[in-house]
Amino acid sequence: MPMQSGQIKHWNSDKGYGFIEVDNQSEDVFFHIKSVRMSQPISEGQRVYFNSERNDKNQLRATEVTSDELSILETSASNSASNSIHRKSDNAQQKNNRNAYQKNNQHKNNRSSQNKKSSFSTLFSLIAIIAVAVYFFADLKSSFFADSTPSTSTTLSQNSIEPASTSNTAAITGDAQIDQTLALIQQGGPFPYPSKDGSTFYNREGKLPAQSQGYYREYTVPTPAVSHRGARRIVTGGHPPTIYYLTLDHYGSFQKLEVK
Repeated sequence: MPMQSGQIKHWNSDKGYGFIEVDNQSEDVFFHIKSVRMSQPISEGQRVYFNSERNDKNQLRATEVTSDELSILETSASNSASNSIHRKSDNAQQKNNRNAYQKNNQHKNNRSSQNKKSSFSTLFSLIAIIAVAVYFFADLKSSFFADSTPSTSTTLSQNSIEPASTSNTAAITGDAQIDQTLALIQQGGPFPYPSKDGSTFYNREGKLPAQSQGYYREYTVPTPAVSHRGARRIVTGGHPPTIYYLTLDHYGSFQKLEVK
């Protein structure tokens, strides 16, 4: 699975585990402190890059988490180049051992042959390192372009959404973004983040009353002057919704909204 990106959705510092909200994917990824390679403290809402795989229970688990996209790529490139050099060095050593058993009168020719083989091995290793560097540079460039494209698409989709009717929700909170989101929920969209808005809220934090899976849904409340989704969400219960909760701190706390 290629490297992915997202932000830390939940972090339990006492137990040393958390969940990553993946960009352009509705399924969250579990991670443990043992897989984290970051110099700064772990915090919710933090942008991270990671690799992941499924365990024997078909659950996604991060195998390596970092705040720097380059560090994962550099580690892979370094390991590939190092393995290539070690293999070439082992081959050269084996050839030298075989040459040591040649007759004494062939020492001069053997030394010349060894020098040529050593030069060839060095040249081949250099070519291998350059090839690895070119490959990962091209992959890195492709990743940068891929990361920038969804951002532009999201901005355009948000700007193209027509304002929803807020006749039933204008007096709920007095906050334009919150009331606008409530109106969109009641009229069924369109939403600013179609791949995320309306997805199942699993209530992993246990802050809301326990219900069957799929009962809760979450929706993004845009935050002014913030380029990403921010920390504000509205969580609904029932289909169609019969109860509404607002969280301003990314599931840290909730308040119930009275929506008619």
